[in-house]
Amino acid sequence: MEPSRETRLGRASPLIKGKVAPRDPARDLGFVELTALFVVALKKADALALLDGFAPSSRGRARRFAQQLTDLDSSTRQARLSHAFGVRGDASSRVEALLGEASPSLRAAIIAQLPRGLRLPASAQPAEPAPTSPALTALAARLIREATR
Repeated sequence: MEPSRETRLGRASPLIKGKVAPRDPARDLGFVELTALFVVALKKADALALLDGFAPSSRGRARRFAQQLTDLDSSTRQARLSHAFGVRGDASSRVEALLGEASPSLRAAIIAQLPRGLRLPASAQPAEPAPTSPALTALAARLIREATR
């Protein structure tokens, strides 16, 4: 049996054919971008001055990225931080405190929205989730984001 000419090695890359868009370089965070993100998170007002310590080859990229971050609203900047560096170390205890203060309907909405890593044991979850309104669901999602950042 003769091997097919359409093997994986014989085909041109989808990137070469133009069928798949290349990765957005703004989404790839290297050392310079991660450092700029960290500096903006800690010292937003002084970030550009602090980033002048980079080598000339990286300084411009760090300053541009820092400027893009400072132009974002606070919640988007916080989301970028948690996406890049992960959730808080005390996120589970903060979520437990949030659940302790929530009304029963808000508690059910929060439990339904919890990410897999923060889910409660099956014994602590309500037997049947109560129907919630879109506003209550949005509030629960926002409270979870705030507790885990």
